[in-house]
Amino acid sequence: MITLPGALRRRLAFGLILVGASGALLPDRASYAAPSAQPALAPFATARFSVTTGAGGVPLNVVEAGDPSLPAILFIHGFRQSYLSWSVQFASDLKTRCHLVAFDLRGHGNSGQPWEASAYDHGQPWADDVASVIKSTGISRPLIVGWSYGGNVAMDFARYHPDIPVAGYILVSTTAGMIKPPAPAPGAPPRPTVVQDLAANIQAVRASTDLLFPPTVDAALRAQFRAAAMRVTPFVDRAIARRANDTNMDILASIHIPVILVFGGKDPIVNPALARRVSSAFQGAKVVKFPAAGHAPFIEDAQRFDDMLTNGQCRPSGG
Repeated sequence: MITLPGALRRRLAFGLILVGASGALLPDRASYAAPSAQPALAPFATARFSVTTGAGGVPLNVVEAGDPSLPAILFIHGFRQSYLSWSVQFASDLKTRCHLVAFDLRGHGNSGQPWEASAYDHGQPWADDVASVIKSTGISRPLIVGWSYGGNVAMDFARYHPDIPVAGYILVSTTAGMIKPPAPAPGAPPRPTVVQDLAANIQAVRASTDLLFPPTVDAALRAQFRAAAMRVTPFVDRAIARRANDTNMDILASIHIPVILVFGGKDPIVNPALARRVSSAFQGAKVVKFPAAGHAPFIEDAQRFDDMLTNGQCRPSGG
């Protein structure tokens, strides 16, 4: 087993700086707790997989569950993750009340990974991908749920495709590209996939994934999350990082549908101070707090999160 020097190991463990999130040093892992454990899951055993063509011809991996005639929820995962982030939702009975749709972002999971920086470094390709998924699945007025960097993508979509009707946005543990993140602290380490040493990269991904997800996540599911993180390559990471100075603040006045902001009280990435800044930017948005949750409240308090989705979108047709 490769063992990194203690100083580098500590630096890498604190090295997760997501696009649109705080660049400040993160709190001790011991302070990040979740209220309940999650069982082993086989959430996609009956799911329907397909491939659609996104912007620039990039193939996008799409997964669906539930009756297509039910109201739709479109899930958008975060940076260095995949559709597997929504395993708890796809394993639940939520699919009996709503048509669930998720996909792998470009450069992530089983979707295509173009080499050009221009495929990642601005909002339009991400927005066009969302539009392609909506068109290819035939969903109408979906509720869009964007987690972490997925919140940025959701707001990219709001900017470039205001003509496509949606029921609303639920933006989870994200700055949604609405405010510029603080500058990294002096001497802060790079994101794991920028590290050129692959052994160090693997160690860093392990540490950073542990910051995203609670310690009580089923071991097999945690392993999938780590594997998904390793599928994002350094050239993708560097191109996305060039978006750090983007903001979508200017589109807020044009959003006239419901927006819910969800924050975990123990989030080590979008910490409470950053969450307050985002909430202030989104005048009129409803803020829902999960005090005991970290960065993934949809896993850490899944029942409450799913109830929120049901009340917001599924109840009219789902009973």
